Order: sequence, then C-alpha cells, then structure tokens
Amino acid sequence: MAKITIDLGDDMVREVDRIVRDGWYRSSEEVVTEAIRQYVGAKTYLGDSPRMLQRFAADALNESKPETALKFADRSLSLLTCHKLADLTLYQQIVELRVQILLVLDRYEEARSTLEEAREKLPNSPSILRWLERVTRRATTVETETKEASG
Repeated sequence: MAKITIDLGDDMVREVDRIVRDGWYRSSEEVVTEAIRQYVGAKTYLGDSPRMLQRFAADALNESKPETALKFADRSLSLLTCHKLADLTLYQQIVELRVQILLVLDRYEEARSTLEEAREKLPNSPSILRWLERVTRRATTVETETKEASG
C-alpha cells in the first residue's frame, strides 16, 4: 500500500475534523481515502457521460488542445447515438462544439459533413442551418484563396 502526504488548508482541516467528530469516519485518513476513492470512481464513470464529455471537450478547446477536444466530442456523440431517447438539445450543442473544433483544425469538409448529418436529425434547427451556411462560405473562401496562392 502506498502512502500519500497532502497539504490541506485550515478550512479543509476543520471540515475533515468536524466529519470525524460527528462520527462519520474514525479518522481523517479514512475521510481522505474515501474522498479519493469517490473522486477516482467518478472520473471512471464520467467518461461515459455525454454531458461531461461535452464539458471536457469545451475545456480542452479553451486550453488550445483541439485534437483532444475532438476526441471528447466524438465520444460524446457516439454515446448519444446509442441512447434511444437522446437529448436533442445536448446533441445540437455537441455538434456545434465539434464544428468549432473542426474549424480551428481547418477541416471544413468534415465540419460540413457533421452539419449535414445533424440537419437530418434536426431538420428544423435554424442554428444548424446557419452553421452550415457559415461553414460552406468559409470553405469556399479558403478554397479560392488556396487556388490563388498556388496559381
């Protein structure tokens, strides 16, 4: 068994002492061990939550890690498609996030394809239509600029 040494702030120490004093645990070591056990367990199961994966994707994108963000977004979408009663609002949010990530990566065709698939599931979504128009315009502009630069 490994031993871990941690530094806790005074407020946290008071809370741990209170929990032990109230009889929830026999010692502060038990409190810390249980806290770590719950944290690790939560991280294990959160990996299969589309909503948490969406948050992880957004965080990764904000940290300038688009490839990691894309992995989280893709996993989230794959889990949502397995659910019989998918949350369509969450689906749309993840699609839009995936498109943003793909645009950062200059992968316009993939972004357009993602939006086309989303339009099939959400045919009346004005947001998906606006994104599709925006991505198509941007892809056309980039294609034109590339041709002019090489020609």
